[in-house]
Amino acid sequence: QQSECVRVAETKAISGDLIAMEFLARRFFEGRGVDQSFQSSYYWSTLALDKGATCLTSLNQFALKKLSEEERTSIESDLKASL
Repeated sequence: QQSECVRVAETKAISGDLIAMEFLARRFFEGRGVDQSFQSSYYWSTLALDKGATCLTSLNQFALKKLSEEERTSIESDLKASL
């Protein structure tokens, strides 16, 4: 279940909005307004870092450590398609 602000942020993030990517990385990490998902947090924080964000490095690395090998492989494939 996603909150309205998360749905709006996803639309903006998909269009390349860096602030929306940062917002989503934090929301998915914390599970606020969405089901907690370290995969989604890692995905959005990696995209944001690639676009120049500087404040998500710790969150990104922590989320990565929480992923199983299978989850990591899946998300890396998604990221290759997005980067």
